[in-house]
Amino acid sequence: MKQDTNQGALFATLAFVWWGLTPLYFKWLGDIAPFEVLANRIVWSFLLVSLLLWFSYKASGLRSIFASPKQVMVMIASSAIIAVNWLTFIWSVSVDRVLEASMGYYINPLVSVFLGMIFLKERLIPVQRVALALAAIGVSVQVIAVGYLPWITLVLAFSFGFYGLLRKLVPTDAYTGLWFETAMATPLALIYLIWIDGGAALAAPSVDGLKLALAGVVTTAPLIWFAMAARRLPLSTLGFFQYLAPTIALLLATLVFGETLDWTKVLTFVFIWAALLLLIGHNLLQRRRQSEALAGK
Repeated sequence: MKQDTNQGALFATLAFVWWGLTPLYFKWLGDIAPFEVLANRIVWSFLLVSLLLWFSYKASGLRSIFASPKQVMVMIASSAIIAVNWLTFIWSVSVDRVLEASMGYYINPLVSVFLGMIFLKERLIPVQRVALALAAIGVSVQVIAVGYLPWITLVLAFSFGFYGLLRKLVPTDAYTGLWFETAMATPLALIYLIWIDGGAALAAPSVDGLKLALAGVVTTAPLIWFAMAARRLPLSTLGFFQYLAPTIALLLATLVFGETLDWTKVLTFVFIWAALLLLIGHNLLQRRRQSEALAGK
């Protein structure tokens, strides 16, 4: 059991550190249009995940989705939403707004709580209400001080929140879900790539083409590690690792990409971090009480 936990922690760390470092890859592709990067990411991820499904014999999960028109519609919607999320993130890196992107992934757990209240009729406990209020104040600081909504932050947070909500309606493993989502988007991605250059990039490999082909590995590798971690760790434990990714992105933005962390952003982050600390502290307290109750038996 201890070995499984240690392995799970290792795989979770690999997954979220990798996700945190992905701005370096997309910055490397900075001279390529975000739509072209997105199209290549979809196509190469589809090809790589198809190989993984073929060799792992997990294609049976696809049949259950295709057998239900409702599940197909939900997966099409999730495909569109994750494409919006990917494009927004790629664009944010290309225009040096990684700080706003990291802010979006910090508030994503809070958005998930909010969406659960709205769509799943989940009742919020006082701690969750306070956390949501703090996050709202943090976003309001940006609106008042800068004069516009931090739309990159909100699009990333809400698109990933809705993505998680839809995936709850079609419970499937990460490989099957990603295959279906990229399969739905691949025809459009191929049409776009053929339209912009007549398919030359696909037909004749170039330096940029090889760089873009790595998008399949960049997208799929952390999903494999995440799936391995999920099998070995409780979801409550796995949740604590998710803050590694936006923290690394924040450090990259300020220390490597030279983005300015002005007082408005600092104040926004303070409110968001305070909200997250409330949720984390509450979860730790709940786990401690459960452990004590089990020990008492």
